[in-house]
Amino acid sequence: MQPRRASRPSRVPSLRWRIVAAVALLLVAMNVVVGAVTVVAFRGYLVDRLDAELSTAADRTVGGLDGADAPPGPPPGESSSPGDRPDPDNVFIGAPGQSAGTVVAIVGDGAVVLGGYTDSEGEQHGLTDAQERTLAAVRSGAAPATVELGTLGTYRVQAVGDDGDVFVTALPLGDLNAAIARLLLVIGVLTVLGLAVAAWALALLVRRSLRPLERVASVASDVTALDLERGDPDIPGRVSDADLTANREVAQVGTALNRLLGHVARALTVRRDAEAGMRTFVADASHELRTPIATVRAYAELSAGSSDLDAIHRNVDRIGREAVRMGDLVEELLLLARLDASALASGAPASQVVREPVDLTSLVVEATMDARATAPDHRWTLQIVDDQPLLVAGDEVQLRRVITNLLTNARTHTPPGTAVVVSLQSLQSVPGSGGAVVRFVVANDGPPIPAESLPTLFDRFTRGEASRSREHGSSGLGLAIVRAVVVAHGGRVRVASEPARTAFTVDLPASAEGAGAGADAGSHTGRRTPDEEAR
Repeated sequence: MQPRRASRPSRVPSLRWRIVAAVALLLVAMNVVVGAVTVVAFRGYLVDRLDAELSTAADRTVGGLDGADAPPGPPPGESSSPGDRPDPDNVFIGAPGQSAGTVVAIVGDGAVVLGGYTDSEGEQHGLTDAQERTLAAVRSGAAPATVELGTLGTYRVQAVGDDGDVFVTALPLGDLNAAIARLLLVIGVLTVLGLAVAAWALALLVRRSLRPLERVASVASDVTALDLERGDPDIPGRVSDADLTANREVAQVGTALNRLLGHVARALTVRRDAEAGMRTFVADASHELRTPIATVRAYAELSAGSSDLDAIHRNVDRIGREAVRMGDLVEELLLLARLDASALASGAPASQVVREPVDLTSLVVEATMDARATAPDHRWTLQIVDDQPLLVAGDEVQLRRVITNLLTNARTHTPPGTAVVVSLQSLQSVPGSGGAVVRFVVANDGPPIPAESLPTLFDRFTRGEASRSREHGSSGLGLAIVRAVVVAHGGRVRVASEPARTAFTVDLPASAEGAGAGADAGSHTGRRTPDEEAR
């Protein structure tokens, strides 16, 4: 069954456009702020210059009224008409130095006595009542102010004089406002063009920068398309080294993805091996149980159809032996299952073992004496280096099984006359142990173990010589139990085999109560008692 791919919402914008939009908004905000500050500063500068011109124009207005020359009179001998008399309004309005559009007025007793302006063609114009009231309201001696003069527009106005008449001068703000408008237009156009160019360049840059990330996502998508339910550990997709060096962020994501894929591949490998081992285990267990079951069935059928009591008794005895064989096999399988369950539940195999001081010396002595009685055709030798009992922390029943299985293995797989040496000693320091250990060794001078069998010797249902194992009732679980129990006790077991010597070595952590009881093996010599050696 193919895994379902997670659907992507189509309306969610991509990361690329989110970055572009965010940067574009920042650029717009920055341009707006810079433009606003520029316009405000520039307008302030222009207003200051206009106020300076206004002050100069006000001085000229007062001087124009006081020093203006009257228009020339009629020639001598000719009488003047009313239309030829000088008009003081014309002298004051449009005086020399006044620019076009300059509004001047004389205010007396709160009202405009005289006021007007000249246009760009030099023609004089009067003021409306509203404009005169606005100018009359300007305070004399105050700083320049901005006023609205109706159709004339916005002006900067200043009044001078405090005794008698007050002279008011106003300059238009039209050119200044037009300059500010042009500046705003330029800033707006440049902002739009710059934003478009920046967005285009940023989109290309982000697309190029995110291309390695897209390839990382493609690797992840390819992995999700694989059928991992079959347990195939081969996951070919990996993030390339070129993408890992593209930038730091992609390197972090890519490295994490590669590690994750490596963990997944290893987990699939472990699962595949576990499933294969389980299938082999079940097949071997079924094969081991099938033989005694078939034997029991056959002898039961023979007994059912026989009237010979002696034959029936022999059949019952055979059935009993096969039942014991099946029971031993089931007990061994249950022990391995419990050890496996404890290791999986705790994560540390040694944490679920019963922790009690166990006198390993007594267990080794008893097991060796039992082996000598069971197999008198072997030459058994017991070597104990330390004078005091050696203690280890663990389960006595399980440790006894370890010793018994190793001695049984030496008895079963070696011919009569083989010398078996069982030794026990304490070591203060062993590489990789992290402290004092008790070492138990079972060595024999029988035939060596084939080199091809050594790597799988401690696996379940592994036999070096199948026919011999079956002949002696071996289930192929003895050494597997040895390794499982030793590992559960925090120790280790290993085997070395060469011509004339095969040795199984078990190292177990020494108990705190007995860690200092024995000295290092280098300071002692081996000792044997008459009862511990069979001749």
